[in-house]
Amino acid sequence: MTKKKLNAALRNLSESAFDFLEKSVDEFKTHPKYSVIHFATAVELLLKARLMHEHWTLVVDRASDVSLEDFLSGQCKTVTQTDAIKRLNNACGENIPKDAIAQFAKIAAHRNQMIHFFHKAGTEKADQALIEEIVKEQCLSWYYLERLLSEWGDQFEEFDTKIAGVRWRMKQNRAFLSVAFDRLKPEIEAAKKTGTVFQACSGCGYEAAAVSDLSDILFEKHCRVCGLGEAYIEIPCPGDCGTTLHIEADHGSDRTCETCGHEVSTSELGEVLDTEYSDPSDFHTQLNCAMCSTLGSVVQHHDTFICTECLSTDDSAPLCEWCNERQIGGGDLEYSYHSGCEFCDGQAGWTKDD
Repeated sequence: MTKKKLNAALRNLSESAFDFLEKSVDEFKTHPKYSVIHFATAVELLLKARLMHEHWTLVVDRASDVSLEDFLSGQCKTVTQTDAIKRLNNACGENIPKDAIAQFAKIAAHRNQMIHFFHKAGTEKADQALIEEIVKEQCLSWYYLERLLSEWGDQFEEFDTKIAGVRWRMKQNRAFLSVAFDRLKPEIEAAKKTGTVFQACSGCGYEAAAVSDLSDILFEKHCRVCGLGEAYIEIPCPGDCGTTLHIEADHGSDRTCETCGHEVSTSELGEVLDTEYSDPSDFHTQLNCAMCSTLGSVVQHHDTFICTECLSTDDSAPLCEWCNERQIGGGDLEYSYHSGCEFCDGQAGWTKDD
């Protein structure tokens, strides 16, 4: 009986999340204020629903103070969005990208400002440029959320129809950004004449992502319409079929050659990307990636440090003063001796139980 009640509660939570999501994508033109509120709420509820798939106690702020009856009746405080993401990464083994976390936080900040104080986009005479900016952020939030829902397909399988409906609506809503694209067309055309290459953006779909070469195989593109930044590499297939493979910087992205079926491994990527000569007999400090929480996955590619697992890049790889390992994506680690890094708890964690 208890399991049945928990399954019903999980279904209700998931249905509520998708209801908010559907409402949001239908409102952004007519009621941008409520569209933001509903979208941000949907993101938070979906994160909690994913947590609840693991165990109901992960959704509760302080599980030691709450009974199952309290939880099922709604008489308890649940985790914040920030803590939900931390628990998904730490307790559930998820690797929610840092860019996705930052984007979800942005739209949540808009929501909080609208609910608890005041936001210019919620006025009757909201500036069109401001509304456009919010739509951009919503498009980016959907870009990251859609990828997570794809990874969590087995948990939300019964909502495939709703997800497909939202996906279709978002494609229609992206047309709103055509105003921004049209405004930027002269700038884009001028840049093309000077040699800048543009590709279609994965976020908004417009051919407005300017490509910059970091090396002969590593590239970045930045969309001038919605602001999405993406990295990718282009390498010859290690299977020797002669095909040039285009591999997006995304944890879990498909790395299979469509011509010969060869699946590119992280070790093969490391061999191609690592440009630093090293003597095998020398000791080498391990390079980790805080973006996808992977140990030893980072190599140096000319002046750039890159993770062979998720292809995240950074200009530097600071050393943790406590565990003496280097990492990208974890900040400058200035106080890491005391507080640690993504992969250790520092001196504070070492001595907390003393």
